[in-house]
Amino acid sequence: MARIVLASSSARRRELLTRAGIRFTVVEPPEDGPLPPGICADLAVQLVARQKAVAVAAGQPAGSFVIGADTIVVGPSGPLGKPGTPERAQAMLVELRGRRHTVLTGICVVVAQSDREALGLGRSAVKMRDYTDEAVHTYVNSGEPLDRAGAYAIQERGALLVREIKGDYLNVVGLPVAAIMELSPALLQPPSAT
Repeated sequence: MARIVLASSSARRRELLTRAGIRFTVVEPPEDGPLPPGICADLAVQLVARQKAVAVAAGQPAGSFVIGADTIVVGPSGPLGKPGTPERAQAMLVELRGRRHTVLTGICVVVAQSDREALGLGRSAVKMRDYTDEAVHTYVNSGEPLDRAGAYAIQERGALLVREIKGDYLNVVGLPVAAIMELSPALLQPPSAT
């Protein structure tokens, strides 16, 4: 069986792969850069996932499967990354209040020391509750939203802000495991002779 490497510093992604019964090692990629400018969010998030996977694959033994992922929230004003500050988290949550948004997770699986790779995309629609300013303030003060795309964590306290979700819940958490498994069979096949 091929060695599987998760190119991520996310504890949530590690937990999701572990729960799926997948054996893997973790190698943290270089720090995330900004989304590539001038292209649609669907493609941009896949390219960031690819950058992570390719960077980690360069140092792995031949044949290792390296998984990269990147998640963004696309709100009414456009892509929302991690807020980083309480002020930015509050602004994001106010923007999302009572509205629908899209959560995109770009995924990339690279076979180390080869030219084999596959890109994929998880997409989920989330409708937020019409929560109060006090609820936003309390949640932001918890510290939870500061390093979460879109300023909320659906698998933790942020679940209280969500009214409904359409699509893959694990995608909103940050890793659409089923989509990764769909990518991998193609990579397991030997390359065709040309």
